[in-house]
Amino acid sequence: MYTSTEDARSDLFLSGAVFVFGGIIVQAVLRITQVERVPGIRVPLGILLPLVTTILVPFLLIRYRKEPWSMYGLAGFSGRAFGLGVALALPIALAGVALALLAQVPPLAAIPLAGADHLAGIEAVLVRTAQWLGYALLAAYGSVKARDAFRGTPQALYTGARQIAGILGIAAGIAAVLLLVSMAARGQLGGGMVIAAALLLWPVGIASAVVVMLGRARGAGTVARPTLVTPAVLVGLAAFGGLDFEAQALVRSVHLMGLFALLGLVIGMLAELRQTAWAAAGLGLAIGALTIFP
Repeated sequence: MYTSTEDARSDLFLSGAVFVFGGIIVQAVLRITQVERVPGIRVPLGILLPLVTTILVPFLLIRYRKEPWSMYGLAGFSGRAFGLGVALALPIALAGVALALLAQVPPLAAIPLAGADHLAGIEAVLVRTAQWLGYALLAAYGSVKARDAFRGTPQALYTGARQIAGILGIAAGIAAVLLLVSMAARGQLGGGMVIAAALLLWPVGIASAVVVMLGRARGAGTVARPTLVTPAVLVGLAAFGGLDFEAQALVRSVHLMGLFALLGLVIGMLAELRQTAWAAAGLGLAIGALTIFP
């Protein structure tokens, strides 16, 4: 099914705007109305809010446009695609386990689903999982919409993805070095080995997922670059914590945005290769439930 360029762009921009600003507006409304003081409402709100700001608008737009679910690869559950998404998150989970061992805490503490041994921990895992599921499905939606919203010169999927990954990796790497230098200058490296390991192991875990997808992308046909850039931008924005122009906080945000954007790139490649959002859903659920990635 074809969507006009204008309609696709408006749908994409509306979804992105709600994602970026919706949470801020809803939180302001909650503070004014003091809804959060209602007994038992905090956790349901924590789970519902990230889903509302990520996948509710795409869902409503799909219904409004009368688009088939098959357009987004949701016509039927694909266990194989879902399993691939979960598998791509495993190196990130292993990075968390390695960090736990370095910090001399129980390894299960790095796997939220296994380490949540009381109610508060389980609630935190549910909220976190809802967040990452929302990020992943929004990115998958954005990747599909970008095909109609933006016209770009077709290039090999492998070549385009490798170039984008290189740029994001360099940006995240430079930010990590600057962050270490800044922390050392301020005497903030008391737990230096763990901090340095975190700045190394998280990128290695994410890079593993990127490398796996690049291997699958060889000879997989062509794609317009916006189809890969759009999900990378959307997930990258999830790391943006607000306007903070303090130098160290800004560098930390750039570092995290680079890593998040790499995960968005993985979702873009999944969308192109699998033509299904179930792989993205598996990746998002696994990151939320099995990792302590920020």
